[in-house]
Amino acid sequence: MTDRYERQRALAQIGEEGQRRLAKKQVAVIGAGGLGSPVLTYLAQAGVGTLRLVEFDTVGITNLNRQFLYTEKDVGRKKSAAAREKLALLNSEILVEVRDAELTKENAEELIGDADVVVSCLDCISARLIVDEVCIRKKIPVVEGGVSGFFGFVLCVGGDGPCLECLGYDAAMDQKEIPVLGAVAGVIGSLQAAECLKILLGAGEPLYGRLLQYDGISGTFDEIEVKKNEACRLHRRAEAGKEK
Repeated sequence: MTDRYERQRALAQIGEEGQRRLAKKQVAVIGAGGLGSPVLTYLAQAGVGTLRLVEFDTVGITNLNRQFLYTEKDVGRKKSAAAREKLALLNSEILVEVRDAELTKENAEELIGDADVVVSCLDCISARLIVDEVCIRKKIPVVEGGVSGFFGFVLCVGGDGPCLECLGYDAAMDQKEIPVLGAVAGVIGSLQAAECLKILLGAGEPLYGRLLQYDGISGTFDEIEVKKNEACRLHRRAEAGKEK
C-alpha cells in the first residue's frame, strides 16, 4: 500500500482495513461541474477504487469560476474526457469510468449500475429526482447537494429516510441558470465527498434525515431534521418498481 494515503490511514475510522475497503468500492458521480469537481477530486485522492463519471456537457468559459477540474485550454472539450484526464494525473491507482451521456428516465438505471454510493452533483432538479427514485428502488445511498448563490445544502437519501420530493422539490422548479459563488460550490461538494466516504467506510453518522444548510453570507451551518413524506409519489413509484 503506497504512502499517499498515510495521513488518512492514521485515522481510527479508516486504518489499513478501511483503505483496502475504499479501494474495492465503486461510486457513481452524476455531474462533473461545480459540485462534481470537488467530489471527484477528493474521492480520487482518497483512493476510492472505481469512479463512474456521468457527464454529457462540454466545458464553457462560464464554468471556470467554480469548476476547477478544467482550465481555459479545456473550453470546448467534453467535460467527461477532460475530467478523466485530470483525475488520472491525481491518482493513477484508481479506475475512472466515463459515461458520456445525459441521465434520463430511460438510461438512469444503466448509468448508475451497481454503484455502492451515488453522489448527485446535478443542477437539474428533474434529473435529481430520477436519481433518487432509481437509487431508492435499488437500495443505493445517494448523497445530494445543491447550491444557489451564497447558500447550499447536503442531504443523504437512503433507508427509510426522506428524498428530495419528500422535501417539496419538483421538476417544475428547474432553472436554466443558477447563480453560484465558486467557493460555495467547493464547500458543498467537499461535504458531499466527506459524506460519501463515511457511508463507504461505515463511519460516523451520515446525514440521513438531516438537512445540513450552509449560509455563506452569515458563515453559519444549520441542521434541520426532515422526515419521509408517506404520500411521496417518488417513494411509491420506487416501491412499486421493487415489486415487479
